[in-house]
Amino acid sequence: MELDKNDVKALIGILQKLVVENEEQIHDESVDAKIEKPKTKNSKNKSHTKTLKEKRGRSYEEHQNKFLEMPEMNMHKSDTTIDKKLAQYAPTPRNRSVSLIKVKCRVCGKEDTINAKILPESRDRYKCNKCSTSSG
Repeated sequence: MELDKNDVKALIGILQKLVVENEEQIHDESVDAKIEKPKTKNSKNKSHTKTLKEKRGRSYEEHQNKFLEMPEMNMHKSDTTIDKKLAQYAPTPRNRSVSLIKVKCRVCGKEDTINAKILPESRDRYKCNKCSTSSG
């Protein structure tokens, strides 16, 4: 079975009509898809919080902390009886003396006054904080 030129032209015309109809249908479906977007989790949460605020009748900024005006806020300051019951020992005074010495940084030459207990083996090996944290 052979097709002549008229049959081929008719077939091309039919195929073009189908392509145009399919494009219109695809375009209509994409427009519907844009309109009926599924809600994301974030948009749901935002709308939920908006409705809660509307139900309460005030916004977050208008909220006032009522605890600041209540007498319970300062009750712990005057409660010394429980402190006496819970304290096993009275606070002890500091009895260790501190001996400070002057040392010179071996890198930059800066003089510092430090506790003798944190000094390395000798005074020649001391490095200040700035030099110890820098690279090199």
